[in-house]
Amino acid sequence: MSSAAATALLDARKTFPALRDRVFLDAACVSLIAQPVHDAIRRFLDLCLLPEAGDASRHHIEMDEARPRTVAEAARLLNADPASVALVESTSHGLTIVANALPLCTGDRVLIADTEFLQVAIPWQVRAKTTGIEIVPVPTHDEGVVTPDDFAGAMDARTKVVCVSSVQWNSGWRIDLAGLSDLCRSRGVWLIVDAIQELGACPIDTRATPVDALVAGGHKWLNAPFGCGILYLGPRIIQELEPAGYGYLAVTEPDGGWDEYFRTPSITPYAPRTFVRTAKRFEIGGTSNYPGAIGLGASLRQINEIGTGAIHAHIQRLTNRLHEELPRTGARVVSKREPAQARSGITTFTYDDAARNREVLQHLLSHRVQASIRYTSGVGGIRVSTHFFNDEEDLEKLIHAVRTAQV
Repeated sequence: MSSAAATALLDARKTFPALRDRVFLDAACVSLIAQPVHDAIRRFLDLCLLPEAGDASRHHIEMDEARPRTVAEAARLLNADPASVALVESTSHGLTIVANALPLCTGDRVLIADTEFLQVAIPWQVRAKTTGIEIVPVPTHDEGVVTPDDFAGAMDARTKVVCVSSVQWNSGWRIDLAGLSDLCRSRGVWLIVDAIQELGACPIDTRATPVDALVAGGHKWLNAPFGCGILYLGPRIIQELEPAGYGYLAVTEPDGGWDEYFRTPSITPYAPRTFVRTAKRFEIGGTSNYPGAIGLGASLRQINEIGTGAIHAHIQRLTNRLHEELPRTGARVVSKREPAQARSGITTFTYDDAARNREVLQHLLSHRVQASIRYTSGVGGIRVSTHFFNDEEDLEKLIHAVRTAQV
């Protein structure tokens, strides 16, 4: 690691006040926010508390104009055109938008791995009731491993969608997204990606690895508050599909802007509307979570300034240490060390006894070392999240707490 990257990571760690009195290893659940994020939201709320005297309409328009700055930071993180990025409330919201927009018919099949977080399946389960589509489970193997070949083996002529988490939440397995992208494009299958456990921790390049949709809430590895996330849409969706609902802020802005439009006596609710042909068309299109967008923008700016390459390399060093040290405590590491590109910021370990895992976790929490327990389809254990604000001392405290657990 270059000295500049090391300095940037150290400086970033100092912006998280919560780290002064705890070891925080749970970004995969709900991450911390940094002081600059808090300050950005506070400045916005101060303006809401005591807005400048004058035109309230102008105040509303200025709030709307803050959102594109967050979109620009998200596009930078994804190496995407800002026109392909929308802001949504959460991963759940984004997945639902996409699931409702896709042109699916009775008998069409959606492939979903059996270790997914439940929200990955829910929008498709609802569509199965209303449209008659079928969900096809894709079995994982070797405790959470799933590959493009596994999806290829489950595909047939009726397969229309693959919906997958780029990092599995319970095991930390990071799928070969480039290989899966190639597979789906070769078969004409829509590829929908839940990237909430990857974006912010690992590089994602939507130009190098095309996907039809990618969604990530802001409250995990993006270190933002609740209620605002990112939805990237590929050209096929933007050009060919329409959202299930529309809002006026997705209408092409009138000549002179909205302030002038609202002052015009001749306007009518019945006039024809032209909607923007960008990802913004898929947003709520009305008054939305402005504080969340402000906070997300500030957190994305910090991540972009550090650089996802430096962040990922740092996380890889920390996970290497965990793979070396945890087995020496008597634990078994569920997450795979190899291949290195399949590792993420999640390292899961277990004692092969759910009750013992709970006791060890409680011991960690009592020593102010924050982690979680997560399972799906029998795969999981104690889940540790290592992010850019963690360091070697955090891991030493974790390992010490694991060793001294009275179980």
